[in-house]
Amino acid sequence: MLKHSPIILVPLLLIQACGSSSSSDKTPEPAEYQFNLSAKLTNTCGLESSFDKYEVHLQDDNWELIAKYSANVDGLVSFTTDQKEINYTIVAKTQQDEAAEGLDIVSYYQVQTTTPASYSATYDSLQDDASCECNTQDIQLAHRYFNEIKSVATSFSYDDWQIIDPKTTYFSGVEVCRKSEDLWPVQSIAVRGLDINNNTSVAASLLNDFTDNEEQLWQASALEDYYIADLPLEHASFEMNQMFSDGEHFHVAVDVNDERLPVFSSHEYISESRYHSNSNHIFEIIDSMFRYSVFGSYHQIHSTMFNDAFTVSAELEEPDIDNENFSELAADGTYDYSAVSGYPLIEVGFDYDTEATTDAPAVFWTLYGPTKGKLPSSVQLEGYEEIVTPDSDIKTTDIRIIKSGSTNKYDDYIEYYQGNLDDEFSDNLKYFHLKLKL
Repeated sequence: MLKHSPIILVPLLLIQACGSSSSSDKTPEPAEYQFNLSAKLTNTCGLESSFDKYEVHLQDDNWELIAKYSANVDGLVSFTTDQKEINYTIVAKTQQDEAAEGLDIVSYYQVQTTTPASYSATYDSLQDDASCECNTQDIQLAHRYFNEIKSVATSFSYDDWQIIDPKTTYFSGVEVCRKSEDLWPVQSIAVRGLDINNNTSVAASLLNDFTDNEEQLWQASALEDYYIADLPLEHASFEMNQMFSDGEHFHVAVDVNDERLPVFSSHEYISESRYHSNSNHIFEIIDSMFRYSVFGSYHQIHSTMFNDAFTVSAELEEPDIDNENFSELAADGTYDYSAVSGYPLIEVGFDYDTEATTDAPAVFWTLYGPTKGKLPSSVQLEGYEEIVTPDSDIKTTDIRIIKSGSTNKYDDYIEYYQGNLDDEFSDNLKYFHLKLKL
């Protein structure tokens, strides 16, 4: 055997030499995926600024911590990972009105790492309104004769309204804001009621100049043009707004027995208008001294055609959900709402009862994930052990099980709720809603 060894070794060496130059035998470099998240704070007139009072926890499938990342001064978190899909949690400081600083925690399950994400912060004391110009005055609206005014709708905030006479309505304490040196935003008023013959009548006005004056009063005249649209023979009760110029206009509540609806469809912004309608159906409300809970279904439609908006209708068939004991939320932190088929994503929100703990901040935690899985709040959030734990008391549980008419792909859902808003996704959206308050 020894004298044959060289004959055997030569071919082996040749094979090894040839193989050493082949790229197929090289160890492939591990793939790297870049994750980017930006956070913004929006002021009174809609200007955005960066927000950096937050951090991101990168987590595994069981919500155990892998790494923490703090936002930079530009409100950005960016990191690379070898995972194509990740779980992560945003832990952001939040503050409203005169309240103390709290925590807004938002978790996302199995998102595409390379999909950009965004977070909209709420922190009133950091909000910079120096670039805003706000004027507050009253508005006097002249309109057609109304024997009775049943409702008014405005796109602006105001303190109160009153009927001066059958052809004049008065709004006090109206506030309108704009970016300094910019044009005033388009605002609207809609008045609905009965005319002199007790027939349905409406009037509307569009305003776009809110420069203050000595009288502290803006004068407006109502448009007279509207279209009487026939409603479907069978339709749900619903509410509808017309959306244009970055505002919500001409809100109206439609009763299930209404047969026709006046629609403002010939104003100068009609080419950019979208009609937003929504309806709901309540399966059950439990209201006692120990708890309040509500279980219902909701539907929204957004369309450039008002006839489409009229077809909005919440689900009438009650799904198999335990709205009394919330047994789908197990004691071990798992949950299972997969019995609601065709609804790919769940939003679970917990408002924690921190009032009994001295100096404890308010904490709200939201999960966006599949309809079956494990709650991120069932795992201790590292660095916040003194604020919130898996055993912390919850005063309000808020659950939405969501379905879009445009897609059934989970990736599309989780991308939308990461801040990548897509009109098509939300144009036809349904969800079941459960809320429990102890």
